[in-house]
Amino acid sequence: MNIDLKGLRVAIIGGNSPCKQILEILLGPGLKELDIQVLVVADTLTQVEGIKYAQEKGVFTTMDYGEVCKLSGIDVILKLKNDEILTCMLEKVNTEHTSIIDLDAYRAMSFLNFLKSEEERLKIKRKIQSDKIDKQGIIKLFDQFTTIIQENAKEENRYLKIEREDLLEVEKEISQIIQGSMVPTFIINNEHIITHWNRACEELAGCKAHELVGTDRQWVPFRSAKRPTMADVIVGEMSEEEVSKYYGSSWRKSGLINEAYEAEEFFSHLGKEGKWIFFTAAPIKSPDGKIMGAIETLKDITEDKKTHEELELQDKELSTLYNKYKKSEEKYRSLFNNNPSPIFIIDRQTFEILDVNHRVEEEYGYIKTELLGTPFLGIGDTSDETIKEGMESLPESKSILFTKKKHFKKDKTSFFVNVKVVNARYSHRDVLIASATNITESVEKETQLIQAGKLATLGTMAAGMAHEINQPLNVIQICSDLILKMIKKGVKIPDDELVIMAKDIIDNVARAAGVIKHVRDFARQSERDLKKLVINDPINDVFKVLGHQLTVHSVKVNLDLDPEIPQIRAEHNRLEQVFINLVTNAIDSMDEKAKKEDALAEKILGIKTYAENGWIVTEVSDTGLGMTDEVKRKIFEPFFTTKETGKGTGLGISISFGIIKDYGGTIDIFSEYGKGATFIIKFPAIG
Repeated sequence: MNIDLKGLRVAIIGGNSPCKQILEILLGPGLKELDIQVLVVADTLTQVEGIKYAQEKGVFTTMDYGEVCKLSGIDVILKLKNDEILTCMLEKVNTEHTSIIDLDAYRAMSFLNFLKSEEERLKIKRKIQSDKIDKQGIIKLFDQFTTIIQENAKEENRYLKIEREDLLEVEKEISQIIQGSMVPTFIINNEHIITHWNRACEELAGCKAHELVGTDRQWVPFRSAKRPTMADVIVGEMSEEEVSKYYGSSWRKSGLINEAYEAEEFFSHLGKEGKWIFFTAAPIKSPDGKIMGAIETLKDITEDKKTHEELELQDKELSTLYNKYKKSEEKYRSLFNNNPSPIFIIDRQTFEILDVNHRVEEEYGYIKTELLGTPFLGIGDTSDETIKEGMESLPESKSILFTKKKHFKKDKTSFFVNVKVVNARYSHRDVLIASATNITESVEKETQLIQAGKLATLGTMAAGMAHEINQPLNVIQICSDLILKMIKKGVKIPDDELVIMAKDIIDNVARAAGVIKHVRDFARQSERDLKKLVINDPINDVFKVLGHQLTVHSVKVNLDLDPEIPQIRAEHNRLEQVFINLVTNAIDSMDEKAKKEDALAEKILGIKTYAENGWIVTEVSDTGLGMTDEVKRKIFEPFFTTKETGKGTGLGISISFGIIKDYGGTIDIFSEYGKGATFIIKFPAIG
C-alpha cells in the first residue's frame, strides 16, 4: 500500500478497534509533520473504541453516514465497516476527488503496517537530518527499519496464507452449493472462462461440465455460432447499445439485483418442442469494486409461457364476460338506486351498513358516506331488540318482515317503517338486504282509530268512573261536614278522631286523583313505544275503571294470574285497551243472555295468564251468549257488531286484533252459541 500522507484530509467510517489504532498513529506525534487532518469519524454505535477516542481528541463524530458523504474537501474515506446501506450511500461520492479505501481485516492490518512504517521512516529521517549520527548509527537505523519491514511482510504473508486457506475452503463450499443447487447455474471469470457448470445446467443445456469448464464455450448449448452470453455481457461491461444489438428488446435491467441483467428467449433446439429460457446474470466483484467474473442462472419457463398464453385467452374471454357483466351491473345499479323503497346492504356479522341506494339519502336525509360503516340498528329505536334478534337468527336465503318499526332521520325526526330483511349474497360475501317502506301515514291513521276506540270505551265507562270518583268524594264530604258541625257547636274534637278523619280525607283524595290520572293516561294519545312489561299489570288496571260496572252488572270475576310469568314487549296503555274491550264485550254478552234466556243465570268472567312453550298466554272467558260460526268469521272485521243499533261501533275487537298482531301475538276464539266464549291471546315471551 502506497499513499501520499502529506496534507491528507481523512474521513473514517467504522469506529471499531482498528479505527482507534489508526487514529492513534494519524493523530500522534510520529506523523505530525505531515499535517494529516482527520475531519470526521462516523459510526451508528456511540460506545465503540474509535468513536470514544476521536471524541477525546476533539475530532468531529456522527451517527449519520450521510454527513460524511456531504462533507467537502475529503481526500480519502477509510471504510472499516461492511454495511449494505453504507455501500449504496458511498456510490454517490465523487471518486474523482475522493478515494474510498475499503479496509477489510487484512487491508486494515496492511494499512496499519504502512502507517507504522511511515512513522518509523520519518523518525529515522529526523535522526539523520540532526547531524548527530555517524555512519554506524545510520547502518543501525537502516537495519531496524529493514527488520520492521520484514516483520510486517511476514505478518502479511502469514495472514495471506490463512486467507488463502480460508478462500480455498470457501471456494470448495461455494462449488458444492452451486453444484447441488436445483437452479441451472454457471460462472465465468474476468477472462470469460467457465469456472463452474452445475448438474442442473447440464440437464437443461444438454452439455456436461467436463466438456465446458476451463473453456470460453458457454455459448455452445444455446447458439449455432459464437455470441456473448449474458454473463459475457456483464464481464465485458458492454454498453446498452451493444446489449440491444445481441438481445434486441428481450433484455432489461434486473429490478432485484443491482447491475444485473435479465432476458428471456425461445430456443427451438432444446428439448423435443423447444424451450423458453429466462436467464439472469450478475457481476462478481472484488472488495475494491473490480469485476472478477459473472454468475448466470437459467430457468425453464416453457410451462409458464403456455400457462400465460392460456391465461391471455382466458383474459379475452373474461373481458367479454366482464363487459357483459358491466352492462348487467349498470342495469342492476340503476334498478337498485331507482327502487321506490330505501334499500340497505348490511354486513352479516357486524350489522354495519355496506351500501345504500339513492332513496335512502332522500328518505333519511343523510349522504351515502355518512351511513357507510355505521350500525344499521342505530337508525332505529335502539331499545327495540326484535330486529337484531330476528337478523341474528335469519337462515340463509330466507326473509323476515318487521312491522311498524320506528326509524330516525338525520334531523332526529321519527317515522314508521315496515322492514323486510333477506339473507343473501352481494359482491361475493354474505350480507343482509333490508328494504324499508314508510308507513307513517297509515300508522297515524291507525293511531287515530285506536284513539277513537279509546274515547268510545271511555263513554261506556263513564258511569263506572263517576261511581269510582263519587265514593271518595262522599267520604271527604262526610268528614268535612262533621268537622264543621263540631266546630260550630264548640265541641272539641279529640286528637285521635281528628287524625282518623284527616287520614280518611287524604286517602280518598289520593284514590280520586288516582282514578282521574288513570283515565287521563288511558285517554291520552301515545306514540308507539314498545317496552318490556308483565301482562298481569294492564289486566289489573282494567278493574280500576270497570270495577263498578262489574258490580252493577252482578258479574263474578275469577282471576288466575301467574305471579312469576315472564315479560313481553308491548305498550301498557294499548294492552289495557284490548282487555277493556274484551271485558266490556263479555259483560254485554252475559247481559244479553240474561235478557233472552235466563235472568237468574250466573255471570262469570274468567281471566287466566300462564307461560307455555315460549309464549305468554291470556285466556278471557265468559258465560255469555256465545257466537255462531258466521259471527266468529266476521268478528275481526271493522264496524261489524251484533249489538243493537247505537250501542256499538264495531271497532273494539277489530282494533284489539290490530294491536295484538302489532306485538307479534295471536288471538283465537273458542265459542259455541248459547255456551259462552273464550278468547286465547298469545304473545312471544322475552328474556
